[in-house]
Amino acid sequence: MELTWLEDFIVLARTRHFSRAAIERNVSQPAFSRRIQALEQWMGTQLIDRRTTPLTLTAEGERFCETAVRTLRDIYQDRDAFRRDLSKTHSDLWISGSTALLVYFLPGWLDAVYAQVGPLKTNIGTYAAHNLGSPFDMVQKLAQGEIDLAVTYAHPDLPLVLDSGEFISAVVGRGRFVPVSAAGADGRPLYSFDAPRETPIPLLAYATDSVLARFEGLAMQAVDGKVDLEIRHQSTVVDVLKRMVAKGMGIAWLPDFTIVDECARGDMLTIGTPAQALDLEIRMYRAKDQTRRAVTKVWAYVEAMKDQLQAPKGIRVA
Repeated sequence: MELTWLEDFIVLARTRHFSRAAIERNVSQPAFSRRIQALEQWMGTQLIDRRTTPLTLTAEGERFCETAVRTLRDIYQDRDAFRRDLSKTHSDLWISGSTALLVYFLPGWLDAVYAQVGPLKTNIGTYAAHNLGSPFDMVQKLAQGEIDLAVTYAHPDLPLVLDSGEFISAVVGRGRFVPVSAAGADGRPLYSFDAPRETPIPLLAYATDSVLARFEGLAMQAVDGKVDLEIRHQSTVVDVLKRMVAKGMGIAWLPDFTIVDECARGDMLTIGTPAQALDLEIRMYRAKDQTRRAVTKVWAYVEAMKDQLQAPKGIRVA
């Protein structure tokens, strides 16, 4: 038995589709199918009814899914606790957030922080909805002091669970959520909102449990009824959709600071109008009663920089 098999099975139970689950797990569909078969062989029973579309779980599969979720959650909770105990003397700050923000925004932001408050030792991790955790896990860990700071996307029209009396927040950056397409050999977008088409434009969408799915829904209101879109693939991970766009598999709304290099090279192009993009805030949260010295020092910097946001370098939307 491998933990990977349990993680695979949970994703498959949620998506009810082998190819979608394989994409989320970042493996080929044949390899993913072999791992599910290996799990069934190890368990000694069929967990998936492959005759239905979308597929369904057998009675044994339904029962085992609850066991798999509970088992993985207990294992990861113990692992996180052990890691926290081990690194308490080694980390000044525990930071959590959306994966793309941790990859594309946080390193530059921390570099600016270090220049003002001095070097800090950090422990940085994501609690992604597709990997057992969820935004609610992040809220709980922030409230309990298991993490010190949380960074996420925000928009005035989309309130978050974090916007409660337990936490204080500040905008630490701004960006744009823009529709993009890969460029063709002629340097023009492979897909365009204003070009006539006989078939719908393939949309690479965010899975419903992604925080950016809400932003995508808001952004798409500007194209509703004007553009024929068809969801072709879904993922909770920005970089998965970004790679699919690069391969010409469709269009997606992406945070502009995640595609700076691709747009500079001309590999990707924004499409549509500025009205069909969406302003994004990058917001940082902390618990109100958090008094650790490192957190206090960093938050003083956050407050001082409100009018000089350390925003990631984005692209210019035509």
